[in-house]
Amino acid sequence: MAVQVEQVPKSISEMVGEICRELAVLVLVFAPLELFKDTQISGYVIAAAIIGSVVLAALGILIVWLR
Repeated sequence: MAVQVEQVPKSISEMVGEICRELAVLVLVFAPLELFKDTQISGYVIAAAIIGSVVLAALGILIVWLR
């Protein structure tokens, strides 16, 4: 028995929320990797990027939740 799923178009707020969450995940994955490489990037900059990505993820979740 085949299951039919209806595709509902996404709203703009849902797409913006998804973009915010995806960007946050990318920063959370790749920013700490800079600590393991010998780069000239300060630890403060990386910490700010991680904190910013957590805020961005929370903003993305909030946008979708309030929609």
